[in-house]
Amino acid sequence: MGTMHNLDSGIRAKPGTIRKQNLERSREALLVSAIDLFSEFGFDGTSMRTIATRAGVNHGMIRHIFGSKEELWHDAVAYLFSRATSELNIDTTGLTARQRFESIVRSYVRYCARHPEHARLMIQLSIDAGPKLDWATTNFIRARHLYSVPLIDELKASGDLPDVETSSIFFSLVAACQMIFVLAPEVRETTGRNMSDPLEIERHADAVLGLFLVKSSD
Repeated sequence: MGTMHNLDSGIRAKPGTIRKQNLERSREALLVSAIDLFSEFGFDGTSMRTIATRAGVNHGMIRHIFGSKEELWHDAVAYLFSRATSELNIDTTGLTARQRFESIVRSYVRYCARHPEHARLMIQLSIDAGPKLDWATTNFIRARHLYSVPLIDELKASGDLPDVETSSIFFSLVAACQMIFVLAPEVRETTGRNMSDPLEIERHADAVLGLFLVKSSD
């Protein structure tokens, strides 16, 4: 019995560890809630209390963890892009430029289907067009744009993409991937398509690639 008691004591989580885990769970729940609500109602239209309520977290915890609504917003946007980087981190080693493009687009379409709030939040930032957009652009958005430019230019040079303005291709491509999921209720009402259906998501990825890639002569 003494041996079993000592073993149980050794594997039981320490109170400090449990508190830390609970705090981290509360923090993540608040960040996800904040992203959803900021994307729906904007910064000014979202209250800290509403964020806490949707997250299922005591309202007092939100100031304990983040301090202010402004800090919560910055942390929520950082979390959003960190999550995107993690989920879009795919291995394209050994692929041709065209194959890399196809793989990236398919991955991005699936990401947009899982997280339409990302596009909605970017739209909110552009509508407001102020310091928050400047901050997000400086810290996250510009780097993602610049990362895509060399591949687009390579595919333009090879004839796999149309020879038009690179930024027009980039933003048109982003919109084509995102908007059908942002407008999913309208899509369902007008076409009957359920854009949360995995088969419809793949159909949309096929459509985006068909719209942008010039057909191979092979």
